[in-house]
Amino acid sequence: MGRALLFLVSGMFIVFGIVQSGVQGRLSAIPERTYNYHAENHAENMVNSAMDYALREIINDQNWEDGYVNNDYMDGSVSIQIYDQSSSDIPANEIPSWDQYTLLVKGTSEYEGKVAQSEIYLRKDAFSKYSYFTDSEISTNNSSVYFIWSDELSGPVHTNGTFNIAGDPTFKGFVSSPNDWNGYSGMTNDPNFNGGTDFNADYRDPPSSLEMNVLENSASSNGLSFDEEVGLEFLSDGRLKVSKQVQDGWTRYRGRWYPRYRTVENYVNMTGYNGVISSTENISIKGTVNGSYTVHSEKNIEISGDIVYNDNPIDNPNSTDLLGIVSEKNVTINEDAHRDNGYSDLTIQASIMALDESFSLDNYNDGSPKGDLNLLGGIIQQKRGPMGTFSGGQVRSGFNKQYEYDERLMRMNPPSFPRESFFSIVHWFTEVLDRDYVVNQNLNEED
Repeated sequence: MGRALLFLVSGMFIVFGIVQSGVQGRLSAIPERTYNYHAENHAENMVNSAMDYALREIINDQNWEDGYVNNDYMDGSVSIQIYDQSSSDIPANEIPSWDQYTLLVKGTSEYEGKVAQSEIYLRKDAFSKYSYFTDSEISTNNSSVYFIWSDELSGPVHTNGTFNIAGDPTFKGFVSSPNDWNGYSGMTNDPNFNGGTDFNADYRDPPSSLEMNVLENSASSNGLSFDEEVGLEFLSDGRLKVSKQVQDGWTRYRGRWYPRYRTVENYVNMTGYNGVISSTENISIKGTVNGSYTVHSEKNIEISGDIVYNDNPIDNPNSTDLLGIVSEKNVTINEDAHRDNGYSDLTIQASIMALDESFSLDNYNDGSPKGDLNLLGGIIQQKRGPMGTFSGGQVRSGFNKQYEYDERLMRMNPPSFPRESFFSIVHWFTEVLDRDYVVNQNLNEED
């Protein structure tokens, strides 16, 4: 037993010696690891600081492409390069698709053998990404328009004005404005902001005339362009029914002659067109959309009936049917549009933009309630347009709004749909490597 005890004690000393040796080895490595950790963090801070500088320059001047090089930057070296679609040395396989709305910023820093590489992919988003956007929440008759208790909105929501809230409407997406919201004095107001808020957000510029020129040029080049009033009806087989009023002689009434008109209908197979349809005059629109289109008018656009997608994205999230409606004046719903298919409700699936004033219902304050306005898409307008009236906690006229965001609009947009004036960050990532590894990698790429 004594011998066994001796072996046991000896074994304990051997194990203790091994553990002590390992601890001493780790202690001797700590200074080097601490140094490497410091060098990696410093290199990363250097490149991110330089990238912040580049972003500020781009915000101040969106044509800024000078880049930045400094060999004595925070005790190291740093360089920034800017790439757009016209650059001759665009990095391979960096961006899914290049266009005038795309920018790539690449930065490299080096400090004590550590190299940090950073990349920011910037794009000017289409306004169609918004579920709801206004420049002002004051209506065209200078009265406040309210989100009411029965309203439900999903997706990104922004106003440059002040949201007016009556009751407890629900916002499922992110809500932003430079101003806090205003409650209705006649009731308890407790909105549900389920997707977060920012009531100190920056002002967002509405689309400019340059964006309208893009639409008009697209329609003229490989789309459909009109210089008269037209009625458009999308058909489920991919064709477009175009109706026009043409003069068909003269008629005499009470001693005076007046032009007589008749309706001419034409069916257009939209295969091969770029999907942009534009007119210098008013447009009316309805139908079943099969494909991706943007309808633009220099004047007003009237919705005369249901607008639905042939492949409903509610049933199939991979549907490619998409519609943008862009008016340089107003987008209105005909007061009888809900009767076009014999229902009290109206369905609109589209991203709607009204640049001069608003998206609204004709004669919104006349008659009894119509039913639900089921919108799948988004609304972008200068001023908030009324869809009805309410009092005493009830809808008195017009539509009860049921707005649902089309989630596909975060990743796709109607053709040539107007873009925002500033760049948004799509991705930004940074990695830190050893200098020797970067040098060898570059040599292999050159070989």
